[in-house]
Amino acid sequence: MRRVVLAVLAVGVGCLIGFMIASNPVTVHGQGSAVSIAAVSGVVGGQDTFGPYDVAKNWPADISTVPGNEQWTWGAGQGIYAENPDRVFLLFRGELPNIKRPPTKLLPDFGASLSFPIGRLPWRDATVAALPGAGGTGQDPEDGPKLWKGTVGVDAKWEHCLTIVDSKGNITQTFPQYDHLFKRPHFVAINPYDPDKYVWIVDDHMHAIYKFTHATALCTWPMDTTERASPNSTRPENS
Repeated sequence: MRRVVLAVLAVGVGCLIGFMIASNPVTVHGQGSAVSIAAVSGVVGGQDTFGPYDVAKNWPADISTVPGNEQWTWGAGQGIYAENPDRVFLLFRGELPNIKRPPTKLLPDFGASLSFPIGRLPWRDATVAALPGAGGTGQDPEDGPKLWKGTVGVDAKWEHCLTIVDSKGNITQTFPQYDHLFKRPHFVAINPYDPDKYVWIVDDHMHAIYKFTHATALCTWPMDTTERASPNSTRPENS
């Protein structure tokens, strides 16, 4: 009888401890002021690949904040690299029209209970809407714009592919002179052991790697991994 009482007591204590833990989840603070939740405080790995963090609302600033560009917003985001908190490189597939979210509309012609846009964000799929329409392994780089459905300059445009922002998301540098080099830039990084801090950008659509100087972002080395000239890039005369 005594063993039974001890066993029941142990189970009851265990349930009480479990209830207390469940009622008080572990909380950690990210860079923001809000409280975020992580499975294990401060641990990176598993489902918390990048560790605990807070979502910074309206970061980065919209490209529509650039004077004269009010009617356009970011296209599909492709890559990001933070050299330091105040120098963050961003890669985008051009721009899309800066359209406000339309009111939800039923679509009975397609089926019952169907509507657009659905109650999620974002309401527009930039991956599909932005240039180019195709690319990647085994595809002709020139096929992207052919497969894309729309009018360049109206439904999308190829500008501000490479941008730098600071820790607050303010746009500090743009490089329109290099937009013509890219078709689908998707990776940007700096070798932390490189004393010259060259900036490397990979374009998987063009099978090309570009090397930029750190201070002036001068393109010094368009290298085509297929050992042939990229269709839309040229080697600068001063490289």
